[in-house]
Amino acid sequence: MDLFSCLSPFVFSSFASGSSGNCYYVGKQDEGLLVDVGINALQITKALTKVDIPMSRIRAILITHDHIDHVKGLEVLTKSYPIPIYAHSDCLQGILDGKVTKLVDPELFHEIEPMQPFEICGITIEPFPVMHDGRGAMGYHFNYEGHTLTIATDIGMLDKVVKEQIKRADNIVIEANYDKEMLEKGNYPFILKQRISGPFGHLSNDESARFVAEVYHPGIKNIMLCHLSENNNTPEQAMQCIYKHFRMKHVHPDVNTSIFPLPRHRGTGFIYL
Repeated sequence: MDLFSCLSPFVFSSFASGSSGNCYYVGKQDEGLLVDVGINALQITKALTKVDIPMSRIRAILITHDHIDHVKGLEVLTKSYPIPIYAHSDCLQGILDGKVTKLVDPELFHEIEPMQPFEICGITIEPFPVMHDGRGAMGYHFNYEGHTLTIATDIGMLDKVVKEQIKRADNIVIEANYDKEMLEKGNYPFILKQRISGPFGHLSNDESARFVAEVYHPGIKNIMLCHLSENNNTPEQAMQCIYKHFRMKHVHPDVNTSIFPLPRHRGTGFIYL
């Protein structure tokens, strides 16, 4: 941790990002919340240990939607740690209907509505709807003492609402799921390719990069590319696409802006917001 990092009271850490599982920490350096629990409970506790946060300091779990790569650790984790679960009512029902989550205790559920802010441990959280084929799919905008973060993952298209929520943030987690050419030439069935590239599927590198280049300003601290496909993308492809669109827009990122893909299977440590 350097001197300047110590000045930020708000932190983010990615524990896993991709179709194999997604899990993020958002909060302070001593307490906060999890966004999605798509990896197993042991992986989560180990990841928290690496950033020196005990599970007892996790105040809530926010779920973006009910797909298994975002909820598969929920049942086991909450049996040992009865942490409140926040999600849209449709998502909560999807959890109860899920094969690996059907025994999650509904007493832990807290229904939240899009565009209705709420607060957890001093962090203001605003959920917003996203275009995806998961039940009750939402992204989240966070504000802690003026430090802002938007998480926008699993999105079929960047509609007006999502764009506005990303524009509000000085730190962005945005999906860059697939490279168009890799998806088209890959061996996925045609119907799956249609689903991924459709309006309720995922964002391509080009879609993410074009938008980021359009809205970039030097006040943005971190641009984090999430949910990269293992079969239809690479970190190198995603980064090349970002810088291609920056060049096309004649955008020169400030030296204080960090741009990077989130790892699929390992943690990032604290990223200071």
